[in-house]
Amino acid sequence: MSTVLIGGFFLLLALSVPIAFAMGLATIGAILAHGSLPMSILAQRTLVGADSYALLAIPFFILAGNLMNGGGITHQIINLANAMVGRFRGGLALTSVTAAMIFSGLSGSAAADASALGKVLIPAMKKQGYGGGFAAALMASACVNGPIIPPSIPLVIYGLSAGKGVSIIALFLGGIVPGILLALSLMVAAYWISVKRNYPVSEAVPIRQIPRLFLPASWALMMPVIILIGVTGGIVTVTESATIAVVYAAFIGFFVYRELSLRTIWPILIQTALDTALVMFIIALSSGFGWLLAVSGTPRALAVWIGSLSSDPTIILMMINVFLLIIGIFMEPLPAMFILIPVLVPVVQAVGIDLVHFGLVMVFNLCLGLITPPVGILLYICANFAGVKLEEESRELGPFLGAGLAVLIIISLFPATVLWLPKLLVGYGQ
Repeated sequence: MSTVLIGGFFLLLALSVPIAFAMGLATIGAILAHGSLPMSILAQRTLVGADSYALLAIPFFILAGNLMNGGGITHQIINLANAMVGRFRGGLALTSVTAAMIFSGLSGSAAADASALGKVLIPAMKKQGYGGGFAAALMASACVNGPIIPPSIPLVIYGLSAGKGVSIIALFLGGIVPGILLALSLMVAAYWISVKRNYPVSEAVPIRQIPRLFLPASWALMMPVIILIGVTGGIVTVTESATIAVVYAAFIGFFVYRELSLRTIWPILIQTALDTALVMFIIALSSGFGWLLAVSGTPRALAVWIGSLSSDPTIILMMINVFLLIIGIFMEPLPAMFILIPVLVPVVQAVGIDLVHFGLVMVFNLCLGLITPPVGILLYICANFAGVKLEEESRELGPFLGAGLAVLIIISLFPATVLWLPKLLVGYGQ
């Protein structure tokens, strides 16, 4: 049964069948091959997969991000980021990375960040003399932070899929340090390239004016703070914090920045419905796929096989990292997570790897796939804004992808980079 399930899935992917349909059709094929399982299993598991109160956090976080994107915060954040780092060589490149890091705490989506920031910052970099390929590659790499710094849709999904013992609050807190490390590493790479190519310095904003720019941006910056204080303080659940984020984002857009109106809200709601439908459809159909995979005994057999290769947690984690990097080249993070979480969680549990640590490593690793051809969606979004071909953008990608891989190695080898904040603020693991 597992051969039909997994083999059928990858065959369908090779035929360019959409991921959700590939999982559904492979599940049907495996049920037919088994012979004694009723076809109603597919419908039952599909409903069970989508029927979760905690999953309500996903559409609400998507809506909050879309409201923020359309509510006038983009320019406020860019102005603040430019005031902080624009005075250095390659200032606008550094501003792009800083703005993406700040924006990551609002949307939870890499594609949303790239769309909101890329259409402003990439043309601005080109106008100042930066290469189009460089601008696109840098912006795409910076937006990898979207699903890493909380709130994060992939972290919510990992927390729900990995088992009841995995705290979404701890996952959210665990993403902060890796996200900051990624931004800093990208800024180092961007500065080095800017000095080498003599890219321009932006006009310096006087230090005394930074507080004036911080004040209007502070409304947007408060949203992730409200979410983290609410969930870490036990005041609200993650799902409830998502609804608060929607109300707060709407308030800012309508009454503070005043760029939302009844006319603009309708397209935002439609886009949110489309984004949510895509994610939920994958979640629903992956449930039956994952259930059959578990029933077939494949995860247990894989755990035994990997355990026979080594019992060292570090070696096991680095082997999994290589595997995930290869998978990320061909699959987007969410489908890969639905398929691989039931397979890999038993493996890491068997060797004593903390599931929150592994969750951040897995999400970070798969998100690097967003900037690797041929499937990397961020590359296509940013290349479009830069007006360059994918090949030109990919040639500039090396230093930034290298920076991301360096951070991946750091958070893999040093679990404290992930677990320090959860232990400090919510007593995780104590």
